[in-house]
Amino acid sequence: MPISDNVINEAVARYVRERDRYLKLASRVADLCRTAVVEDNAIRAQVTSRTKTVRSFEGKLRRFARRPDKKFATVDDVFARIGDFAGVRIATYRPEDEARAAEAISELFCGADGGAIEVDLKDKLAPAVGQFYRATHCQVHLRESELLGNYENLRGASCEIQICSMMAHVWNEIEHDIGYKPEGEGPSDAERGLLEALGHLTRAGDATITRLLAANVARMTVQTGDFVDVHDFVARLRPSFPDADLSVNAGPAFDAAMILGLSSVEKIDKATSDKAFQPELAAAAIEAFNAYLEQAGRSELGLNSASADLVLIGILQIGSATIEEALSPSSGAKRPGRLYSLARAFKEYAPQVVEAQAVA
Repeated sequence: MPISDNVINEAVARYVRERDRYLKLASRVADLCRTAVVEDNAIRAQVTSRTKTVRSFEGKLRRFARRPDKKFATVDDVFARIGDFAGVRIATYRPEDEARAAEAISELFCGADGGAIEVDLKDKLAPAVGQFYRATHCQVHLRESELLGNYENLRGASCEIQICSMMAHVWNEIEHDIGYKPEGEGPSDAERGLLEALGHLTRAGDATITRLLAANVARMTVQTGDFVDVHDFVARLRPSFPDADLSVNAGPAFDAAMILGLSSVEKIDKATSDKAFQPELAAAAIEAFNAYLEQAGRSELGLNSASADLVLIGILQIGSATIEEALSPSSGAKRPGRLYSLARAFKEYAPQVVEAQAVA
């Protein structure tokens, strides 16, 4: 038997003791994905989390016990090789955003040894044989900077993040319950036929949603007045930065604009004397600020000149002190994020720029 009853029973008992740890991990990873992956990059998506139930875990081990390819000699083997005790799902509106989400996750988390995370693109799309499973699986650990205070006991624990489109999620979940974990003899011909029909519908749904969102962006691009949300912000600023992907890092730029009351293109234009809409000037300012950050040992805060940081740098030039004050812990703000750190660093950097200009 690949897994003995004794190992199963001991593993289940250990999981009962440790499940709270995985509940906390799933919640924290989901929060980080919501803010630093979805919101900061203006990705339209829903983020959910779950922790495997004790019953589900035991059922998985019992199924593995019937398979000769699943060998677990000890309880430690079980916990080292099963990575979905804690799980987070990012269901994007568009399949085109899956790769962007995976890239952001790779920067946000680390692997077991502190290095790169494990990324597994499971693209099994084969309509001719009724296969429509598509998702990106990322096995992640929290970085050392996150393992503080209440999260210190999460060191060594991993979480599986699955990324797929919302439509793909529908098919993946139903096929998983009917096909992957079949009852009795498994799915009948009728079930397989209906799963195939559903698969074609989800592919058509993906294409329709992509076109719908493109039409939405086209409408927002010509709107005037105050920004409705970060997606409106990106759509209306995009024509000024045709060579950049303004969705990337859009969240901090939008938040900075809102803190300063720059709630429309016209207000940003007026406040920055049009400097915020000159890509060359913005890129040069980013290069100079990044050089300062490198010298100061803060290179992790470096700005990206192919992203919405092109807008953010102009906003920091006119209001870094105000942004820092609004986001400081003393103001009642939650745990300081990247925008607070950037505003604080830029406030310290700004006098050097003025001094250099005076000398020149």
